[in-house]
Amino acid sequence: MNRIKRHIKSYSYSVNGIWLAFRYEHNMLFHLAGAIAVVITNTLLNVTKTDWLITLILIGVVWMAELFNTAIEKLADRVTKDQDPLIGQVKDIASGAVLIVCCFAAVCAAIIYWPYLVG
Repeated sequence: MNRIKRHIKSYSYSVNGIWLAFRYEHNMLFHLAGAIAVVITNTLLNVTKTDWLITLILIGVVWMAELFNTAIEKLADRVTKDQDPLIGQVKDIASGAVLIVCCFAAVCAAIIYWPYLVG
């Protein structure tokens, strides 16, 4: 297989990974609902291009964090299904990363939307 075909084929693996996450991880559906709410809010408030870009980047970062968290959890489960304190810590840390990103995204959303709502 030539280089271009291999490169194009790699996208199908990526899309499949995203599909699997949305299909089997309930948190991804929660993040999807949040993203839809952000797009609707941006449209209704007629936010600036800069605010659109910031919110879209935040959506991408949250989804990326959740995908990494899911990958880490699945890999850890593959290593062992037994209760392992170190694997438990790894899963908790990865989950904590998602929580941090979501909290900062929420703060950014409040900062972005506040002027549109009060002004």
